[in-house]
Amino acid sequence: MIIPSKNEFDNTVNKILQGFDYRHLKNGIGDLIRKIKDEISKWIEKIISKTISGISSKGSISDNLANILIIIGILLFATIIILIIVKVSKTLEKKVKIKEILGEKIYGKTTPSSLKIVAQDYDAKGDYRQAIRYNFIAILLLMHEKSIVYLDETKTNEEIYKYLKKNKFSMFLEFEYLINAFNFSWYGHRIFDKGTYDKALENINMLWNEVLNYEKQK
Repeated sequence: MIIPSKNEFDNTVNKILQGFDYRHLKNGIGDLIRKIKDEISKWIEKIISKTISGISSKGSISDNLANILIIIGILLFATIIILIIVKVSKTLEKKVKIKEILGEKIYGKTTPSSLKIVAQDYDAKGDYRQAIRYNFIAILLLMHEKSIVYLDETKTNEEIYKYLKKNKFSMFLEFEYLINAFNFSWYGHRIFDKGTYDKALENINMLWNEVLNYEKQK
């Protein structure tokens, strides 16, 4: 049986551990997990290559069979490790706290529901521009908390939309409509009338309910 030396093992582990130096604060959890996967894949590939090179055509059938079983065992081990990494990465991403969304500070007590209440207050005052903004922020925070999309300060609305579309989120078109409504009113400084706002609000409420139902189906 061909196994990595202690030095090879230690070097591989050290490379992986170096990725934990708070780099997720700059590049995100996803980048860190990908780095770990890459390092483990290289390590396993090296082991398999050594094992395969040890299989001699002149060797006995039992020896070659043993080496093949070793390769299968390594592949099974790699599969288990990858599954564990994926599960851990999801857990870590869920724990990431968002500090700001579209310029709005997110404090410890801030929730999607509290943001929705603020939006309703602006709605009652006829300030539809702020109402759409807070509704949009509430939806984004809710989607983050329910693990539909993971937010960070560098993601644009367009990137979020493409991610939802790629992952076949059922209401990505409604989300696109909300993005356009938000961009039109907030960045474009356009004033919505009651009718236009009510139409946007319909999409907001449909998205809100869909996100809640998505959580129940998981």
